[in-house]
This record gives sequence, structure tokens and C-alpha cells, in this order.
Amino acid sequence: MIVALIGIMGVGVLTTAQTYSSKDLLTWMQSSNFGYQVLQQALNDNQSSSAAEASCLAEVRLLLTGAEAKSLPALRVFDAWGKFPQGLLYGHFMDMGNYESCLSLDLSKSLGNVMTINAGAKYCLSRMQFESLLMEAAGADALTLSIGTCIPSSCSAAQLSRWMSGHLKDMFGQNSTEATLVQEKDCSLAHRDPMNGLDWLAVSILILLCIVVLLATILDYSCVSNKLLSSFSLRKNVPQLLKTSNTPSPRVIPCLNGIRCLTIIWIILGHGYMYLLLAPTINAYDIVAWAQMPFSMILQSGTTSVDTFFLLSGLLLVLSALREMDRSKGRLHVPLMYLHRLVRLTPVLALAVLIFMTLFPRLDSGPLWNQFTSSSELCSDTWWATLLYVQNYAAPGRMCLGHSWYLAVDMQLYIISPLLLIALYKWGKKAIAGIVLLILLLSGCVFGIVMLRDLKVFDRYGNLGGDSTEMRLIYYTTHARATPWLIGLLFGYFLHHQNVRKTRLPKWLALVLWILSLSMLATVIFAVYPYTQSGAGDISAMAGAFYLCCSRIAWPLALCWIIWACQNGLAPIVNEFLSWSFWQPLSKLSYCLYIWHLLVETVHIARIKTSLHFSDYDAILRFWSDFGITLFVSMFMHLCVEVPLGRLEMELLKRCQKKEDSPESPRVDPSTEPTEVIPATSISRQNLVDP
Repeated sequence: MIVALIGIMGVGVLTTAQTYSSKDLLTWMQSSNFGYQVLQQALNDNQSSSAAEASCLAEVRLLLTGAEAKSLPALRVFDAWGKFPQGLLYGHFMDMGNYESCLSLDLSKSLGNVMTINAGAKYCLSRMQFESLLMEAAGADALTLSIGTCIPSSCSAAQLSRWMSGHLKDMFGQNSTEATLVQEKDCSLAHRDPMNGLDWLAVSILILLCIVVLLATILDYSCVSNKLLSSFSLRKNVPQLLKTSNTPSPRVIPCLNGIRCLTIIWIILGHGYMYLLLAPTINAYDIVAWAQMPFSMILQSGTTSVDTFFLLSGLLLVLSALREMDRSKGRLHVPLMYLHRLVRLTPVLALAVLIFMTLFPRLDSGPLWNQFTSSSELCSDTWWATLLYVQNYAAPGRMCLGHSWYLAVDMQLYIISPLLLIALYKWGKKAIAGIVLLILLLSGCVFGIVMLRDLKVFDRYGNLGGDSTEMRLIYYTTHARATPWLIGLLFGYFLHHQNVRKTRLPKWLALVLWILSLSMLATVIFAVYPYTQSGAGDISAMAGAFYLCCSRIAWPLALCWIIWACQNGLAPIVNEFLSWSFWQPLSKLSYCLYIWHLLVETVHIARIKTSLHFSDYDAILRFWSDFGITLFVSMFMHLCVEVPLGRLEMELLKRCQKKEDSPESPRVDPSTEPTEVIPATSISRQNLVDP
């Protein structure tokens, strides 16, 4: 077995006298090595004038001399270089070389014949652009070849770029360009910058959280009573997370758990596909064929998934608020709503921002690490916008945590919600008419923006999360995303007044509504499928505007029917699946899953050191690893931050209430007491969390 394993690894046993020598092997490696050919340009470099560049030149020349002498330390530098990508005509455009081998080299060791270099190694990823080859169908008018390089750390990217340009000029003659082939931002060194004060603050907060949770848990098991500290006890919080209930309740819509969980799974899977499409693959041409398959539309139309959360947000908000207003005779404790909302959302978000801008870039490294994690640098300028929930307007395209735009939209809608809630409670049908008119006006506004700015609503070549005019105007903005939330308000008002009564419909009518609902869902997902085919033109602004406005109405309306049918016994099989108790713990974690999943997926894709293979099977495999680690991180954040601070808030509110009820305190109208508000926590809970 050991012999077989050695054979697989490329190591064999000398069996005949006809075996080539190891020197022959090194000669072959050297003669075919791209790095050896490029660094030959250093021998004729007369443009390096500074002391640093002169030092680099001397060290490169020593490397070349060592390679000629077959010195292994010198040859290891060239061995770490990439080569011309094999399978270019199949879509393989990047050979990263050996990143870890390069940065692990210690060039201060002897290269042979008493030659030494007083420098470490430096890895750089070069990029050479050519005219498109077989990629016209994917909308690419240029093709970029990327090859990993390894040079002494004293050398600059500009020098390496100059040498590569010289080598290409020798091959191509006057057809070569003087473009910059290597940039300093694509280079890496073995050592890292020392941690600064903000980094240590993030570490301190994480350690403090762990200590507090551990202490609270120990005290709880020791029966030491401290209600404030016990809010952090795992003994209380873990059972609460894992607790499930199948007891019917008029306050709970069980099928929402399944809808919420399936939506967050859809989002995580969609972002996983997005990163796989952005990553270097050995079969990029297969992606063109994949994008023209019907299955791909589930991912290409994945932006619709967020509309589900907006619908649930409006639905849960109005149900809880109207129940509370019924109990308090029309009064709504607005300041407490806002406070509760901030306590529930902001700590987890703030910790994610802090980690993203400090520890996140230090988690790993790789040839593409800087490319995928550079967005963390935006946080130094726009962290305040994220914590104030205004990033979708104050910093579009420069957001710290790009997917947090959803929280900004949801928070802004929540802030104006008391006006709509009070109107619904006091004026009923008149308020409904006003909200319907508002939906039409907002749809008209979005329609006008698309037409006037000639926006492309669907891009067959994929946006893949990049900044664009379309993203800034019709994706991030609250006025463009409010329609499903308003429909959720109206649907919640309808359910509230239906109360617990179940409505029976004729079977033919229920069947018609099911067909209509499923048709609407399918149309939203597959309506733009014809525009993915070869030879199809781009979607017009008119068609795009109709699709966008209609889809943001059709999707939530179809989901409203599914929810209503489940509540009224018209879909027993669907309701049993969506109300499955398995979804309940996952549903409680869904807010943290949403916040942290993109960070986990970014780390997973940014740390790759070889090209990947694209297929649906590979994407599913990556999804399970992404989802598993995200689940672990989300459980930690839920148990150590989200739930403890929520319990802490409730405990402090109870203490304030006791002070108000003391004999010394003046009598308070019971309708304004916090105890009437506290049970209705769902009015200020993020819609990803159980009501």
C-alpha cells in the first residue's frame, strides 16, 4: 500500500539503469520555466536606478547564477512560478503557481558557491490581457491570463512588470504593449503588519464575551442568582434555541419558519454560486452553457429572495402592533419599539463590522486574498453609515458589509411604520386605499427611473455583486424595495381581522388560486430566461421596467396566498413541510446566518490557491461547507450576543417598571406601561427572527 501511495504521489523506486538523472530533471524544469525566462530580462535591465532596485537586480542575478549551478534553493524560487495555463481553450485562464512554497522560502540561505541573498521571497500575481478568445458569447471582449510569480522581496511590482513586458516583447515583437502587468496590490509577503489598537479591541471584546458567558453559565449551574449576568448563561439560552413547539397558537404562523429558512438557504446558495463564478476555474467555457440552462435561473433570479424577507417583515410587524394596540386601546409605545429594535439588531451588526475591518483580513492569505477581501477597507470610511442604517443612500457602492443594505431598507421602513400602523388602526379601509395608492406610486417611480436612465434590469453576463448604476438606483434604495413590505402590511391587516376563523373555499377556486400563485412565482423566476440564450438581444428598458415593477408585486402576492392557504387548511402537505419543527431552531438563527454567511463565504473563496472546477455538484459541495461553518459562527453570535442582550434589555425594562410601580412613584396609566409592550416583541424584531 505504501508503494502504491508513493506511486500516486509521483515518487517511484529506481528500477533500471535507463532512468534519467536528477540533474536532467532540474535541467528540464529550468529550460521550460516561465520565471527563468522572465528574470533573464534582469540581466539587461538598465532602468533600475534607485538603491532598492539596484539591490533587487543584484539578488535576481544571484538567483540566476544559482539556478545555472543547479542550486536547489535558487531553483525553488523558479519552481514556485506559474506557467502558461493548461486547458486555455477549455476556459482555464489562471495558473497561480505555488503560493505557499514561494512565501516559505528563506533566500538568506546559501545558494551555493558561497552566494547568499539577504531577503525573503515575494509572491505576485501577474495579469496579461489579450483579445477575447471563444468568450464572445459570454460578453467578454478581452481575455486576461494570470500567472503567479515569485521574486526576492526587495524587488518591486514595477520592476517585475517591466521584465515581463520585455519578455513578451521578445516573443511578440512590436505587437506587445507597455501595459502594467503586475501591481503592488497583487503582491504578498510572508510577514504581516503588526496588530493595531482596533485589532486588539476586537480581540478583547471576543475574549470578554467568552469569559462573561462562561462565568454566567458556571454561576447558573451553581445556583448563584444574578438575573443580569444570567442573561448570558448557556444553560438558559441553549435550551431556548433548541426548543420546538407544535402547540397551535393564534399568535404564531408556523409556516413562516419554513419560508424564512428556505429563503436564507436560497440566499446562501446564491452567494456561493456568485463567488464560484467570480473565482478562477479550469472550465470557464462551461459557465456560458450553464447560464443558458433553466436551472440557472433559480440563481440568476436570486435577488427576488430578499422580497420574501420584506414581506415577512411587514406581515409580522402589523400583526404584533395591531394586537398590542387592541390591548392598549390604540396606543403604541413608539420609543420603546425603536429601542427594542436597535438592541436586537445593532450589537450583532456592530460586532460584524468591527471584525470585518480588523481581524477579518488576517484570517488567512492566498493569491486572491487581497482581491476578495479588499472591501473590508471600505469600513474605515463608511462604518458609521452601516451602524446608522443609512448606507444604502449615504454610501452606495462603498458599503461596509455590502449585504447590510437590506438592514438599512428594513430599518428605514420600520422607522416610518408607526404612521402607517396608526392609520390602519384608526381609519382601516381608508388607510388601505392610501397604502395601495402608495404602492402604485412607488412602482411608477421605479418604472420612471428605469426608463429615464435607460437601465438594464437583467444582465445575461451577470452583475455578480459589483457596483453599478442599476444597483444604486433600483436595488439598494428603500423607495425601490418598499412594495413587498407594504403588501406584507396589508396582508397582516387582513389576517388580523380574520382572527382565528378559518375560511373554506370551493375546491375549484382553491385550485385556480394555487395555479395562479405558482404561475406567478415561476414567471418571476423564469420570465427573463429567453434573454440568456445565444443570439438574444439585451432586455429593453421598457420590458425591464415592467418586469421589475410587476415582479415585486407578483412575488409577495403569491407568497401571501401560500401563507393564507396554510393557515386555513387548504394546503395540508405544504403546511406540514413549512411548519416542520426542524425549521424552528434554524429560524431563530436566521438573522445571524444572514449577517455572517457572506463573511464565511468570502474567506472560503479568497483563500484558494489553485483554480476550481465549476459544476452544480461542486457548488452544492461548497454550499454545505459554507453553511456548516456559518451555522457554527451564527450559533456563537446568537448565544453570546443576540439573545443575552435581548434578555438583558427585558430585565432592565422590568426593573424600570418596578420603580414606576413603587408607592413613591405617581400612578401611571396602565395602557402606557412597558409591561403591555414587552410581550409584543415581534413588532421590533428583525423579520428573520421568530415572532
